[in-house]
Amino acid sequence: MAILLTGGTSAQTSVEIAKKCTSSNIPFILASRRGNDGDGDGDKSPLPSVKFDWTDPSTYPNPFSYRFPNKPDEKITAVYMVIPTVQDPDKHMKAFIDYAISQGVKRFVMMAGTTITLGGPGRGKVWQYLVEKGVEYAICRPTWFQENLAKWGDMLTIKNQGKIYGCVGDAKIPFISAVDVAHVAFVTLTQKEAPNMDYRIVGPELLTYKEVAAKFTAVLGKTVEYVNLTSEERHAGMVQFGIPADTATFMVWLEEQTAAGSETHMNDVVETLTGKKPRSLDQFIEENKAVWM
Repeated sequence: MAILLTGGTSAQTSVEIAKKCTSSNIPFILASRRGNDGDGDGDKSPLPSVKFDWTDPSTYPNPFSYRFPNKPDEKITAVYMVIPTVQDPDKHMKAFIDYAISQGVKRFVMMAGTTITLGGPGRGKVWQYLVEKGVEYAICRPTWFQENLAKWGDMLTIKNQGKIYGCVGDAKIPFISAVDVAHVAFVTLTQKEAPNMDYRIVGPELLTYKEVAAKFTAVLGKTVEYVNLTSEERHAGMVQFGIPADTATFMVWLEEQTAAGSETHMNDVVETLTGKKPRSLDQFIEENKAVWM
């Protein structure tokens, strides 16, 4: 078997799955709009990549015409799908799913989120389509990524102000590592049995943002506090930071859902599928503390 990983090197889970494929001697190819030129500053990707654009069907054949080193006859039979940030993503994803099936793909694993519902808007329609097509599938539904605390606004406010902003109140969140999410996805891509289900992927403990701030304080040696905002204040702050208004609206909606308890769930999916307990937030902060110093 060989695996197609969409999202390119800008999708951390795709990169982590690529590492697992390499260590397991499973052929893979990354697909992105920049192809082998990488996904950010134009540097060549160190991983095998081809040009692929969800909105451009003329690029659909590219992954399937790729010849894997030392295994030129290997065919792609599984696809990992990262939702594209384009208008009407379900329309383009359905078109590619049809093409991939015509090329012999048997299994699709889609990265989604905890709010996805079968048949619901956007990615929920893609989930429904996979069911209707009768293919093997898995839907990965991770909670909030630990890595987001080291990116964008949170990284800067923790580093420069000693603050984390949000509108989640005292809601508890089981923050998950993108590495663990990728390892779950890898299992669903490669296991013999068809998954044909969704997996809610959570970390090892439920934490409020006040507790998260306390963990940063302990590791960084400086006071970090959580500042709870109204939804309106949160939206305005995101827009001021440079986030598009419609994206900010969606992100605030996610935080409002979280405040209502949408993320307060625990399970043993990571350990059951990977054989290892999920990484803790303490470990993540300790390993990456230079980011916030």
